[in-house]
Amino acid sequence: MQDFLLHINKLTKSDWNKLFDLKDEIKSTKKFGEFKGGDKLPNGDLQMPYFAWADITIRLFNIVKELNIAPKFDWTNWIEGKEIINNKELDYNCLEIETLCKLFTLIIRNDRFNDGFLVHNLQNGTIFKIIKALEFKISNK
Repeated sequence: MQDFLLHINKLTKSDWNKLFDLKDEIKSTKKFGEFKGGDKLPNGDLQMPYFAWADITIRLFNIVKELNIAPKFDWTNWIEGKEIINNKELDYNCLEIETLCKLFTLIIRNDRFNDGFLVHNLQNGTIFKIIKALEFKISNK
């Protein structure tokens, strides 16, 4: 995790602004994706349902990936992260930058096994709170 912290500290304000600039659009977006599929194919097979991301969701994912701000760690056993995401009253500004970034890992990796989890966390405001808290932390460094 030390390498990750070194990486985070090397990111410039311009780098971070790629993420922070999404805030207003995230705040005003009503639909971050939708379930598709489930249709019967011409050969009689059933197409598996899947979640199709909206443009803003794709851009968020790509920026998190580009900035490399979703660290690799054992997110499946990170109880604190699950508690943070489920606590709707928590002030994310009290969390460390590392913890906020780990939440991206938890949400994005979980989406791979729980289709729609990223969209759900955009819709319920969790991603917005993470970005807003990161902006607060970065600007007060």
